[in-house]
Amino acid sequence: MRLYALGGIDRAVPLLKAFHRSGFEMQKHAWLHLPVLALALILGGCSSLATDPDGGDASVSNEPADAPESGSDESVKESVESAVMDSEEVEYRDFPPDVLFALLSAELAAQRGRYDVTLMNYAQSAADTRDPGVIRRAMQIAQALDATNAQRQIAGVWLKVEPNHPQALRIAALAELRESNLEQALAYMETLHEQGGDTQFDTLANQARALPAEKQQQMLELYRQLHERHPDTTPLTYSLALLNDNTGNSERALELTDSLLAKKDNYQPAVTLKGKLLHDLERSEQALDYLREQARRFPDNRRLGTLYARVLVNEGKLQAAEDEFEGLMERFPQATGLRLSRALVALENNHLDTARTHLNKLLTEGVHTNQAHFYLGRLADKRDNPNEALHHYSQVQSGNHFFQALARASYLRAEKGEMEAVRNNLANLRSQLPDQKARLWQMEINLLLDLGHTDKALQVATNALENNPDNTEIRYTRAMLREQTGDIEGMESDLRKVLEAEPENAVALNALGYTLTVHTERYDEAKQLIMQALELDPENPAILDSAGWLHYHLGEYEKALTYLGDAYERLQDPEIAAHLGRVLWAAERRDEARALWRRTLDETENTDALGPLLEILEALDLQPEAL
Repeated sequence: MRLYALGGIDRAVPLLKAFHRSGFEMQKHAWLHLPVLALALILGGCSSLATDPDGGDASVSNEPADAPESGSDESVKESVESAVMDSEEVEYRDFPPDVLFALLSAELAAQRGRYDVTLMNYAQSAADTRDPGVIRRAMQIAQALDATNAQRQIAGVWLKVEPNHPQALRIAALAELRESNLEQALAYMETLHEQGGDTQFDTLANQARALPAEKQQQMLELYRQLHERHPDTTPLTYSLALLNDNTGNSERALELTDSLLAKKDNYQPAVTLKGKLLHDLERSEQALDYLREQARRFPDNRRLGTLYARVLVNEGKLQAAEDEFEGLMERFPQATGLRLSRALVALENNHLDTARTHLNKLLTEGVHTNQAHFYLGRLADKRDNPNEALHHYSQVQSGNHFFQALARASYLRAEKGEMEAVRNNLANLRSQLPDQKARLWQMEINLLLDLGHTDKALQVATNALENNPDNTEIRYTRAMLREQTGDIEGMESDLRKVLEAEPENAVALNALGYTLTVHTERYDEAKQLIMQALELDPENPAILDSAGWLHYHLGEYEKALTYLGDAYERLQDPEIAAHLGRVLWAAERRDEARALWRRTLDETENTDALGPLLEILEALDLQPEAL
């Protein structure tokens, strides 16, 4: 049994015992089915594609903040050196000796990698001297280091020296936005607009997506007021549409976009946004027709073309999407992300040779190598070539797929008899990546479970909790392992500790309630737990199944059938079918029970998933072939 699976794209998520009780059991190699991740990656950027102020090639996805990064120190070094060694050199003419010393020390510190000293000295010198050259250089360094607080302070100094400097106003606006000073941010941008500068209302609106929901609503209201003062400003109308879209007001966003296009039908950011909005509003055919027309009308708009291709994927028109990405690649050969998207669409369309060709081309070009290696590894897995798969997975050094590749490579190595080396590697990684300790402990537990070492997995979970006593995910995992080894008291103890920390954890509430139902006769307590879980997550088929199974044990067959029927309608899982059939049998509706069980046996390819059903048939002295 696999207690955790690599869900979504880049992150391990809890997979509870037989989904009991968050989702039914994923078999240990189910993640090898290729289309799921490929499709998710292709569509991953669709929601933000139309509103990306940088244009980009919108290739696939961003690297997650929690994944190990390679080369980041070097890129920071290059950025800071570029700022310090800018061709517009600071002229150290009339500076006092202490300022001159601070500036020289700053540049020396940059050469030695002490960027914190470089920034501190330049920021202080900018405030002391108010010299435009020093101020600009200080700002470049702060931007290279993404030091938002320093940018805000330097921008304040800059505006005192040059109150109407366009760049200072733009930077100050963004800096104030990051500090949630929304009115001041828009005041700077409005000043820039009134003096005829190149305003970036859309950039500000896009940055607001990172704000909490209430701040986004505040930003929306401020933009409404600003739009009333400047109703004929195209970028402002577009930005107001963006903010409405970001806050879930897609219909209003579309109204604003249409009103803008009625005046300027060639304003391409609004054209792209309209296509996205039509798709978001589930006007699929209209969205496709519109995007097809506009993509042909503006063939040089890469973002628009990429959005069209992604919507084609989302609508299941994979061959058309392949053709569209092929055309985009020809028009934008430098946009390497398009080749990656092209490969992933081919994967989704089961054109494996085409996918392999493009992925290998990415490796040859030295771009998107982590993604390319990951998917080439999966292709090798699909061909049952473990050595080639291991080669590729081992090359994934960072990014969205790092942990998935590590998990699969670890399994392949362990299968070859390298279990001790694999476990030592995971232990070393826990030292190198302290923020990922829990995830790496969980990976080791999964590995041992996949290879049938339940007792060792339980010991690892215990060791992990000694190092991470407050980690509820690992404690939940140990609870499931304790149940598997027959330690019901230990399981209950762990689940109660989870609930002490997270009293509204529907998964833990349901797991404990189900355990009490199955292993004890504490039905009143079980009912309280399961009903609380159901109130927190009323659509969850696992919790509905638990509620039905509880009422079966209470002899309340009609209530049990209601819950179990609802659960089965949502998820046709063998365990739910087993429970539903058992209650039908008890309610003297045996023909229905036989038909349900027979259909489940015929349609379930994974025989391991039939365990609960076979147990019920054995208890009733029924033979599967006799149903």
